[in-house]
Amino acid sequence: MSDIVNVGICCVDAIGQTIDDYPPPGGLRLFDKLTLTTGGNAVNCSIALGKMGVQCEAIVKVGDDALGEFVVSELRKYNVGIEGVIHGKGIHTPYTFACIFTGGQRSFFHTQGANGTLSYDEINLGIIKKAKFCFVTGTMVMKTFDGEQTARLLADARNAGVKTLLDTVYVDNAPLELWHANILPCLPHLDYFIPSQPEARKITGLQDPSEMARFLQSKGCKNVVIKMDEHGAFCRDAAGNETMVPSYKVDKVVDTTGAGDTWCAGFLAGLRDGLSMPEAALLGNATAAHCIQAAGASTGIVPLEQIKRFQKQTATRA
Repeated sequence: MSDIVNVGICCVDAIGQTIDDYPPPGGLRLFDKLTLTTGGNAVNCSIALGKMGVQCEAIVKVGDDALGEFVVSELRKYNVGIEGVIHGKGIHTPYTFACIFTGGQRSFFHTQGANGTLSYDEINLGIIKKAKFCFVTGTMVMKTFDGEQTARLLADARNAGVKTLLDTVYVDNAPLELWHANILPCLPHLDYFIPSQPEARKITGLQDPSEMARFLQSKGCKNVVIKMDEHGAFCRDAAGNETMVPSYKVDKVVDTTGAGDTWCAGFLAGLRDGLSMPEAALLGNATAAHCIQAAGASTGIVPLEQIKRFQKQTATRA
């Protein structure tokens, strides 16, 4: 069995590049190319770990369609464990159209499909209880599993001695009540909460990373890492120690799709290898730096030893 189990959303991403504006009804815009890849937080993180040479298991739900077969074949291709993959009946595999802007930022159109029906009762707890780390990712777009069911799974994992982690999807128009309903029940069962800065702002209503982390810890979470894009990552551990971990300089940002998910892969790999939280976050920054230099969520990811060489050879931002 694997030390790391990733539970959460999957989808197939159709990435359109470059798209800087949308046509009106009946209009047309041209773009340069379309790339078809797997996507979704749990799949992105799992494939990134597989490409790094770190064994993991993916627990996701796919539909009974060709896209579901594509997701499973890609997981298998990168040596990701698929024993826990759930095959839904009469439901489609989730699908995202990602629009990549000139500067590398992106917007998404998404259909939930099987992700919206994933439930606690479908998940193979035996796989999770044999692991060292259980990472749930995709909260806010798993309408059945979000909130109390996620909290129950995290509690089960922790009771079995498994370290727990949670990440979310940034849904900018979700009301505060929904953020709190989905996140707050999970925090007492978390060893690490690793949201992005916009997600942490939505949940806490605060702006300062230290204040956001303190708020989240006051609700029960042990350690908090806030991913801050090109600025790196802010860490606050259970003892109250705070570290701003810098990002790495890269020559050109091609596509930021999957940057957060591949950051999580690097962070998990670091924790698995016994690194401290700031050291693991730095490895996450280095992994994400590889991601953003290629189109696609995991296209740019290389073996772990190559990422470590990059860390030795590349300067961080001041």
